[in-house]
Amino acid sequence: MALMPAVVLTGDRRIELRDRAEPDRRADQVIVDIDLCGICGSDLHSPDLPQVYRGGFTLGHEATGVLSWVGDDVDGWAVGQRVAVNPNGNVDGTCEHCRAGRRNFCRRATMETALGLQMDGGLAPRMAAFPGSLRAVPEGMSRYAAAWVEPTATALRAVGQAGDLTGADVLVTGGGPIGQLVLRLCRLRGAGSLTLVEPSEERRRFGAASGADASLDPAAARRDLRDLRADVAIEASGSGRAVELAVDALEPQGVLVVVGASDKTGLDPAAILFKELTVRGSFTYDAEFDDAVALLADGAVAVDDLTTRVSPLDGALDAFASLRSASTLKVLIDPTG
Repeated sequence: MALMPAVVLTGDRRIELRDRAEPDRRADQVIVDIDLCGICGSDLHSPDLPQVYRGGFTLGHEATGVLSWVGDDVDGWAVGQRVAVNPNGNVDGTCEHCRAGRRNFCRRATMETALGLQMDGGLAPRMAAFPGSLRAVPEGMSRYAAAWVEPTATALRAVGQAGDLTGADVLVTGGGPIGQLVLRLCRLRGAGSLTLVEPSEERRRFGAASGADASLDPAAARRDLRDLRADVAIEASGSGRAVELAVDALEPQGVLVVVGASDKTGLDPAAILFKELTVRGSFTYDAEFDDAVALLADGAVAVDDLTTRVSPLDGALDAFASLRSASTLKVLIDPTG
């Protein structure tokens, strides 16, 4: 049996670099030779998220690459095509959510066969994928841009959940990759003022380039809360304290969008009641994945400056450590580097 190196969430829920079997060649799947795969913030917490990360599989759900094999039952794809991989793209098309146009809630796609979560993902030289997960990379699109499609789709969904942003004062809590993308998309959609709150100095320094008028650490934001007024708050850090700050900063009838997961809600029912706040979640994406491809291909959203490191596969565990300490912003893994 041929083996290849891979970053694996083990059955006992540890992240390790291990040898894994090469992907099987099924008639209903393709094989993608991975060019780049991003490490997501949720990957860092995967050992503690058994609800979605099953364990015993290769991590990596932000992958791009080239098709090296196409199964006999797969139509419309050919060896040599560049693709971005939608890890939640294997929708069944028949469940109540798919029929209602809510494909991001399809259980098969998001909770049973999501690549890098319940099936082998892209932190390896090769991965198998169903054709529904493939999106063609437009000619001329950079390899960095192709590797940012999945997080851009996540951020697009969150910004869309906020509604019309024209002239709105927006607070973004969390200055990681999703938060930086949210800032850039809010500016693209005509937001008024943009404020970023982020504890890491390294990540705050990206705020201005992402369109933020102010980039504050949480202590300064709390101290100046009277001046920190927002019509919309988008929580992208997964911190209960950040949710508390967002609720406090929101004006009456403001909108809070939660795209960062936390086991501490930070929600104050009294504040929601007295301010008539609207609270919305943002779960994965649907058409936003295709929209992200178009935005990145056109250069409407820049991402090259947000890519702070490209590491070979044998440096992936060090990259995980750097991301946990917030000493870098975004790491892409090049399995052939």
